[in-house]
Amino acid sequence: MFLAVLVHAAFFSLIVLGVTWQSRPAPPLQAELWDKLPPAPVAKAPEPKKAQPDEPPKPPPKPVEEKVETAKPDPAIALKLEREKREAEKRDRLEHERAEKKKQDEAKKKREQEEAQKKKREDEKRKQEEERVRVEVERARAAAATARKSEIDRYVDNIRAKIRGRANVPDTVTGNPEVQVLIRILPGGEVLDIAITKRSGNPTYDTAIERAIRSAAPLPVPPADSELFPQFRNLTLNFRHER
Repeated sequence: MFLAVLVHAAFFSLIVLGVTWQSRPAPPLQAELWDKLPPAPVAKAPEPKKAQPDEPPKPPPKPVEEKVETAKPDPAIALKLEREKREAEKRDRLEHERAEKKKQDEAKKKREQEEAQKKKREDEKRKQEEERVRVEVERARAAAATARKSEIDRYVDNIRAKIRGRANVPDTVTGNPEVQVLIRILPGGEVLDIAITKRSGNPTYDTAIERAIRSAAPLPVPPADSELFPQFRNLTLNFRHER
């Protein structure tokens, strides 16, 4: 009850004071009249600053070291990073080894190709040389065989001519009988044996040729130490009557 009375009294006082403050009259305005304007104030020149002696520069303030608390690395993450690093190094090493091996294989293949080409050229050159030598040998052999045959034929023609010169064929022999005889000759041209291997059909002509062979000894054969003489040890000759 008392509190309510106190509140109403305070409220009433505020209303009374507000009305009194609003009804207070405004103070009168006062104005002064001047026949002349007062002089303008003179501005003073600024005084020159006195030169101050050079002061040594102040050292810069020392930086404040901030203590940064670093977080402790997680062992699992560090282990993972280390493992990844090792795997990366291993991959790099394997790549390097593969590259080196590929390089070595290519170099080896190139060397093998060069060696194969070189060997092929050498083989072709050797074959050409062998062919040239073979041709020369064949030519030499052919020339030697031709010369040998020509020499044998010359001896044979001389032997046949000497036997014909000693042949005394009777006039009763007519036609062209031909006899083949095998003459065994000793070194120096002596006649060891005579064998008729093919008769002419005219015994008179065959006997005349046999006598002529014995009469013509020694026959003109190559020297005993000649390589041609073995060809005359057993000499087969044909004689044909040409009268």
